Amino acid sequence: MLVPFAIDAESLEPDGGWTPAQMVACHRNLLDTWQRIGILVHDGEDFSGSRIRQAIDALPQKLRPLWQELVERLPMLPADPQWDGIARNSNGTLDALAASANVALLDDVKAEVEFGLDEAELSRVLPSHPRLEFCRLLAAPQARFFEDAMRFSGRHIPAKQTYTDLWESRFAVLARAPIKQIAIVDRYAVSQHYECPQDRLSGLERFLRLLDKDATGKRYVTLYSAWTSELNQPKVTIEDVQAELRGILDHLPKGHVRRVKIVMLPNADFGQLHHDRFVRFGDYVWDIGLGVKVFEGAFVAEQSTAGFKAGLQADSYKQAEAGLSAHVRAKSIDVAL
Repeated sequence: MLVPFAIDAESLEPDGGWTPAQMVACHRNLLDTWQRIGILVHDGEDFSGSRIRQAIDALPQKLRPLWQELVERLPMLPADPQWDGIARNSNGTLDALAASANVALLDDVKAEVEFGLDEAELSRVLPSHPRLEFCRLLAAPQARFFEDAMRFSGRHIPAKQTYTDLWESRFAVLARAPIKQIAIVDRYAVSQHYECPQDRLSGLERFLRLLDKDATGKRYVTLYSAWTSELNQPKVTIEDVQAELRGILDHLPKGHVRRVKIVMLPNADFGQLHHDRFVRFGDYVWDIGLGVKVFEGAFVAEQSTAGFKAGLQADSYKQAEAGLSAHVRAKSIDVAL
């Protein structure tokens, strides 16, 4: 769901023709877009040594603190090793950028001289690289990929969508981002796993497999679920659930999912505390009406509501998780590699 975007390091320096108010407004709009729907792609293996980091450190004092707060809080991704942080209209640079980002932000001079934007044109997609948009820095919120993502953030998950399309369109970038802690709050996830026919993967198992496939490092999952009536025939214990999850983790090929913590509550208690189902990657949340069941089988069985939240909006979801964990009748157990 997050849109990977890059900033030409030479373009971050404020335009001398702007007023201080215009300068601050431009950067605030860009940073707001980053928080809500983007993930910054930086040159180099490590952000601390990147050109974009140097450009941020060189910003005027009125701008630097705005960037510093997000740099310290938000996840970022390294770009293709062939990109050096400077946007050039050359095959090598275009290929490297297109392999890493959907949006590249430029100052006005570079946008017009290097990439041929007209004076009134905010952004352009080159025919040779249709998944990469070059956009003026001052128009970042109007980049087509950002606007499309914002519209998509509240769109339902359609019936008959393949699980691969569902994952790629909403979760894959989150899985690749360096976010170690993931939470699944789904009252029915465990019972639906046990009820799933043997000829298909349950939504829970599919989700964990896809997370293991795309994660770029160790991931730690907390699963909140309920003892529904289906788990009483015959009675399933929390140790049984632990053994079931152990079997899944042991067969994940990459071993990126290092631990699953299972928190189980009686169904009635769970329902009194929380009704909605969601998946949270750090400060990014997908509300999913049908929960992880959307990943069961090869296709989504029925349409599901969905909504994306980011930043401070994630705080209430964390509070919901804390309430479930703290309940006097909650039981928890870990499965770790």
